[in-house]
This record gives sequence, C-alpha cells and structure tokens, in this order.
Amino acid sequence: MLTLYTKNDSYLRRRFLALPPELYPPERRTQEPKAERQLLEGRHPLSPCFEVYPFLALDGDRPVARCLLTVYPEDDAGYVGFFESEDNYEAAALVLNAAYDQAKRLGKRRLVGPYNASFWIGYRFKSANFRDYFTGEPYNKPYYPRLWERCGFAVTDHYYSNHMRVPTAADVSRKAVRRLEQFRANGYEFRNPTFSTFDACLREIYHLLTALYSTFPGYQPITEAQFAALYGSLRYVVDFEMVKLAYKDNKLVAFVICVPNYGVHTAGKITLRDLREILRVRRQPTEFSIPYMGVSPEHAGLGNALSELLKQDLARKNCTSISALIHDGKVSGGFYKLLLTHRSEYVLMEQVIEDA
Repeated sequence: MLTLYTKNDSYLRRRFLALPPELYPPERRTQEPKAERQLLEGRHPLSPCFEVYPFLALDGDRPVARCLLTVYPEDDAGYVGFFESEDNYEAAALVLNAAYDQAKRLGKRRLVGPYNASFWIGYRFKSANFRDYFTGEPYNKPYYPRLWERCGFAVTDHYYSNHMRVPTAADVSRKAVRRLEQFRANGYEFRNPTFSTFDACLREIYHLLTALYSTFPGYQPITEAQFAALYGSLRYVVDFEMVKLAYKDNKLVAFVICVPNYGVHTAGKITLRDLREILRVRRQPTEFSIPYMGVSPEHAGLGNALSELLKQDLARKNCTSISALIHDGKVSGGFYKLLLTHRSEYVLMEQVIEDA
C-alpha cells in the first residue's frame, strides 16, 4: 500500500536520498546527495532564495517516488524537481498531486518542471538518445515525461544537444573564418583564463551571463557570491585552453566554456576510481561538452568567431564535441552544423493550476 510522507525530518531525508541508487546503475547515476541534503536542510548556497517542500511515496518503508516543490516569493509558478519514480503511475501521481495541492494552497498559478530547485542547479527531462551521456547533462528514466503527461503536465519547451565529430582540415565555414578575421582586425582580443585568473574571469562571466540568461524559462537572479559558490569548482575540471573569452576595450563581451566529458565521474561522492578517471580524461580528453556560450547583443557575430576558435582546437586535439542544451530557435544551434552526427533531446513541462 502506498503512503505519502511529507514531514521534512531525518527519516524523509534518508529515504529521499535513497531512491536514485535503486533506479540507476552506477554508470548512469548523476545524483548529487550532498546538494540534495543541503537543500532539504536549508543549508544550500541558494537556500535563502526559496522555500522547499519534499514529497515521498512509500511502499511500506521502501521509497518508490519522490519530488521537491520549490517556491519563490514573487513568482507565480511553483517548480517541481528532483523527481524520481519507479514506472508506477499511482506512485508518481501521489507525489506530483501533492506538489500541485501545496502550490495551489500557496497561491501559485502553475507548476513548471523538472526544476531541481533552481535554474542554476539543473532542469529539463531528457527525452531522446539515452545511449549517450555527457558531464552536466540532465538524465532520467525514459518514462518520466509520460508519467508527467498522465498527471496533467504538457511540454512547453524543447532543447537539444548537437553531437559532433572530430573536425578535419576540409571542414571550413567561410562565414566563421571571416567573422574571426573581422573581429581580430577590429581590435577584439581572445583570451584564456588560467588557474590564477579564474576567480576574476568568473566574476566577469557572471555579470555577462546573468544579463544574457535573464529571459530563459525559470530564470531567477543570484548574487555573485552564490554564483562563485556554484561554479568555482570548475577550475579543477575545465581545460583552460577550451575556455574562450572575448574582450573589446578590455571588457568581456562574449565567452564560451568547454568541459572535458567526464561522464558521471564528477557527480556525487568522488571515489578514488573516479579521481583516477578524472585525471586521465583531463590529461587526454577525447570529447568536450560546450554547456555555456554568451555574446553581448552589441557584438553580434562573435559566436561564429568563437566557434571557429573552438573548431581549430578540437581538430588539433582530435576530439569530438557536444554543443549542449540549446533551446529551440537559438542561433548557437547552427554553429558548424556540418560536423553534426546526431542529437540528444530534452523537454520542459508545465501544468496550469486551476482556480488558484
């Protein structure tokens, strides 16, 4: 018999964190138990921004479905994330309906998800190409969107990742090459951060990125200190040669960040085996994901120039790449499309709250 448990106590937290290891094999386990525990206990760097309400479906003492409702004071939406469930409609409906009822009591007009508490932590369901996985990609059971649809959610946004082969000398985009030459001739500088300059560069990226991403679905502002707390550890896993920063008159106007594909080895508690694999991949990567790119609107065309710089480095390193998590309609989805081999796809979903 299924029961719903909602008291945010030590028992719920243990059972809440215990469900993902039962659903995923180690090679597909992307759970971050430390961050989940911090969010449940109100100790996460972003916890001052919102309130959270956990919901857990139990079969006896065994967790079978879970989710976390997050609410922001001035937002008319409630955000549902950290959803995990067996392929069991009754269990999924138990937690999702509880989140709906709580959001309605709080005066919210819609539920949006999956959002793991914040735009900055993780969101979207993967919906196609479950064969591949890259570092930082959303990962879930293929049946999750179906369960959500049965519970009243509908898809509102589509995203995709372009998987691209190793570039060769024959792979030339005249437009990208011309753009790079033009920007260099006009006094633009292209730099790479170093370990010692990373903090300063991260602050520059914060100010540009937050301005550019403010129109994205579910975006919520965070402080520079919170941003640094979330992304400061990137210094230990990025290849600095593959982080490109574009400056005009010594002001950052565009950036692109690439990360070697470590798979799941950077997720959760890092074991000695994970550490060995991280060091091996960082020393000799075979694939990079490109999760972050931004260009100030006053400097249109810089994205093509940055894509040309990346293409040259990927060819030199003999690496494949993944242009990651692109919203439908974004210009970046067309960069070096001639290298495309296949795609992964993702969705964002929403449910209207009736009579809120």
